[in-house]
Amino acid sequence: GECLDGDACTIGDHCAMGVCVGMEIDCDDGNPCTADSCDGLGGCKSEPVVAVCDDGDPCTLGDLCDEGVCAGTASLTCDDQNPCTDDACTETGCVYSPNQEPCDDGSACTTADACVEGACLGTAAQCDDSNLCTTDTCDPNPGCIQTPNTQPCDDGDTCTQMDTCSQGAC
Repeated sequence: GECLDGDACTIGDHCAMGVCVGMEIDCDDGNPCTADSCDGLGGCKSEPVVAVCDDGDPCTLGDLCDEGVCAGTASLTCDDQNPCTDDACTETGCVYSPNQEPCDDGSACTTADACVEGACLGTAAQCDDSNLCTTDTCDPNPGCIQTPNTQPCDDGDTCTQMDTCSQGAC
């Protein structure tokens, strides 16, 4: 039958083999950052604890209990410094998805730069100045360079022979 075991931290007191017994009150609040116990008056109390925990966010690191709350002490940074990827933190960690945004590959030797499969690519710059007396090249920093050469040429004057390029002109 029913009885009172005299312990405020038990419920369902009943007689079992001549002794009054009860079941302990379950005070577990499911929070790993608290120590839960009966307050001695039939209620529960939760005290904050310092412990390692998991806040369930894959984008935080070093999760610790602070005043009864689990929180990360650092955030996972997923910026790969690539303008051709969209960066995100997911359940599996950092994910870098290729995009098709405009970009600048930093080379003056390309034009119409655009992101293609995660890389910034451009079309080769047209450096040909249509002058036979210059050698046309491209340097990534300044861009197109026309260097005078000494190639044979024809100045169109029938009174001159063995024409050659000099200072970029025939």
